[in-house]
Amino acid sequence: MTKEPKEKSNSTKKSRNKKRDDITPKTLGLFDHLKHIRTVQDPEYFDLLTEVEKKSFTPFQILRGLSMNPELLDNVSTMYRYFDKIPKKSLYKLFIGGMVPLEYPGSFHPWVKAKKFPVSQIIVDLITKYFEISTKEAGEYVLLLLTKPTGKQELEQFCKDYGLTESEIKEAMKGCDE
Repeated sequence: MTKEPKEKSNSTKKSRNKKRDDITPKTLGLFDHLKHIRTVQDPEYFDLLTEVEKKSFTPFQILRGLSMNPELLDNVSTMYRYFDKIPKKSLYKLFIGGMVPLEYPGSFHPWVKAKKFPVSQIIVDLITKYFEISTKEAGEYVLLLLTKPTGKQELEQFCKDYGLTESEIKEAMKGCDE
């Protein structure tokens, strides 16, 4: 008399495949707000947002996203003056009032990323220490210096005067060739 193997219960399979009702619904984010401003433009939209969704409505980021479209750039530059002075609800109404809905809402406008800093942080740190200025100012100084025909040589001489070895200077100057 052999026992037949028991079939595994389907309850474990069902629990894995069962749709979970306890998952919170997706909240609207930055790109959802951008899409709504570009295409739908419902005046009551902001009133219908939850508190979490209202927090994700960040005017600076929305203006940045809208500025990626060259057609909207003039309007965005005008609205930029007011984004920190006007409440979000009024600013949303200004957004939809100042923009014509896009003719091709599916058109792609890439999010432009910042360029990488062309020089080593070592050089920026040296200039920051030497001139006792901020890192941002030192970076601007390096970029300005690189626009001169002799700028690269001046930076190399600055590094030598500061006591860096030839190999350290070579490492620090890698980004300056681009």
